[in-house]
Amino acid sequence: MTSPIASLIQQPEGKTLEFKRDLSSPRPLLKTLAAFANSAGGRLVVGVTDAREVIGVDSPFDEEERLCNLIADGIGPRLVPTIELATVAGRTLLIAEVFPRIAGRISSALKDARRVSTCA
Repeated sequence: MTSPIASLIQQPEGKTLEFKRDLSSPRPLLKTLAAFANSAGGRLVVGVTDAREVIGVDSPFDEEERLCNLIADGIGPRLVPTIELATVAGRTLLIAEVFPRIAGRISSALKDARRVSTCA
């Protein structure tokens, strides 16, 4: 039986799903999370390449704390996604789920962000 997370990884990136290899480039990551909040919501999966290869994250608890700090320092007004650790193929992933913002706009430290579909 395939786990829900393994099934999620098989889906293509789009309006509500984004894969990131790691947290080394926080600006695009923050823009993505803000855009999710300003649109339909979505999931950011850290530890997966754009080719959907599961590579996992080193030091999952440290990376979870770093992600929380990046969000707290780089997005306003306050955004509180659900962040979970999941194991796939023996590797740990970080999954941040953002729900649509009901009132007002969320912006990253760069500028106001909106998520548009990357599908043609």
